[in-house]
Amino acid sequence: MPDRYTYPGSDVLINKFGITDYDDWKEAEADFIGARMGALREHPIAGAYDLPHLQAIHAYLTQDMYSWGGEIRDTDTHPSGTGIAHCRPQFIVPEAERVFGVLAARDHLRGLDADAFSDGLAWVWGETTTIHPFRDVNTRSQHVFFNQIARDAGWVIDWSRIPGDVFAHARTLAIVEDHSGLDALIRPNLLTAEDAARRDGLTELLHGHTEGFATRKVTRDPAVLDRELDAARQRRRRLPPLDAFGRDDRPGGGRRGPSLGI
Repeated sequence: MPDRYTYPGSDVLINKFGITDYDDWKEAEADFIGARMGALREHPIAGAYDLPHLQAIHAYLTQDMYSWGGEIRDTDTHPSGTGIAHCRPQFIVPEAERVFGVLAARDHLRGLDADAFSDGLAWVWGETTTIHPFRDVNTRSQHVFFNQIARDAGWVIDWSRIPGDVFAHARTLAIVEDHSGLDALIRPNLLTAEDAARRDGLTELLHGHTEGFATRKVTRDPAVLDRELDAARQRRRRLPPLDAFGRDDRPGGGRRGPSLGI
């Protein structure tokens, strides 16, 4: 989307290296932002899980590439190729205050069972997707932000089980429909942080999949994505309740292993 953020006649964002070739720009961005994402996995940015916190994460991720990191966009945007509008610039701050206010009122999703946590995270992720505070690098900033919320609430998401393009499709649908697709993808792939820590190398494995999710390159036909998302919703409906300690809440359910998909 050419605008003041891009080089004239190009979709390439104006960057600190002066790169104008699209492929070279995307490669450089993936390298630098991917490295910053890795650093934040080891040393998260502390914050109140509000808009300034998300801005700080965005500024950190983009500091090598762009001069506008962390700044609220002042141009209209939409998910590529969809024609669906994100929040208008003048409403970004009040909408973010509304959404993150609800998140704070729910104690940032702490102390919830798996169903409630997944539904809450899916809702706030869908709302933040609609707000789309920055000109670009929203997906990667949100990925860091919401995975940090999950860890603080005692959960880990196994991204190796969630196709990046299906998750992106669910985020787009959350703008115009609801967050059920996001919930359907998150809930079957929740691990308690305790269970994740018990598994040799699991945390490292999940970290290894994060970059691939955030920098997806393959986009399939929307009809295919719809079918995969519908199948995920069906699997989601068949899941038994799971409490915050990884236990099946059904009578006699006892301890369950972490859910890794059906």
